[in-house]
Amino acid sequence: MTVRTNNPKPLKPPRLDSEAWVQAALAIVAEQGVEGVRVEVLAKQLGVTKGSFYWHFRDRDALLEAVLETWRRQATLRIITRLDQSTQSAAGRLRQLLQLPFDGVRAERGAEIELSLRLWSRRNARARATLAEVDQLRLSYIAGLLEDCGFSARDAKARAVVAYAFIRVATTLIDSRDEDTIEACFSFLTEAG
Repeated sequence: MTVRTNNPKPLKPPRLDSEAWVQAALAIVAEQGVEGVRVEVLAKQLGVTKGSFYWHFRDRDALLEAVLETWRRQATLRIITRLDQSTQSAAGRLRQLLQLPFDGVRAERGAEIELSLRLWSRRNARARATLAEVDQLRLSYIAGLLEDCGFSARDAKARAVVAYAFIRVATTLIDSRDEDTIEACFSFLTEAG
C-alpha cells in the first residue's frame, strides 16, 4: 500500500522586476538614508537571493542611479503631468501644488526620501546633478503657473523661489491643522498684492 503525503512542492522565490528592487531601496532611503541601501538587506527583505539583484543591476551604484531616476519621475514629472491634465486654472493647480506637503503619510515619506537624497547629493556628483535638474524643473513649472496667474516674468520667478521654499519646509513650520495660516500663505503666494 502506498501512502500519499500532501506535501506541496517548495515555493520558488518570487521573480522580481527591477522596479521592485527600486521601490524597496526607496523605502530604505526614506527610513535610513542612502547609506542603508545594501544588496544583502534588500534581498533578505524581498525574500530572494542576491543573484536576483544582479540579474537587474550590475552593482549597487546602478541601483542608486535607478533610484534617482525613479524619484525624479515620481516626485516631479508625474506630478507636473497630473497637474497639467487637470481642468483647474493655473491658480488652482498652484494651490494643489502648495497643498502637497500637507497630504499626510505619503507626503511625509516623500519628504524623507527627498531629504535623504539631498544629503547624499552633498557628496555624490550624480545625485547633485539630478537634484539640480529637479529643482530647475520645479522652479520653472511654478514660475510658469504664476505667469499664467498674471504675474510678470520677473515677479513670477521670485515668487516661484518663495513658493518652492514653502513647499520644501512648510510642514516643519506650520501645523497641518492650522488651516488659517496655510490658507493665508496660499493667498500670499498666489494672489497679486
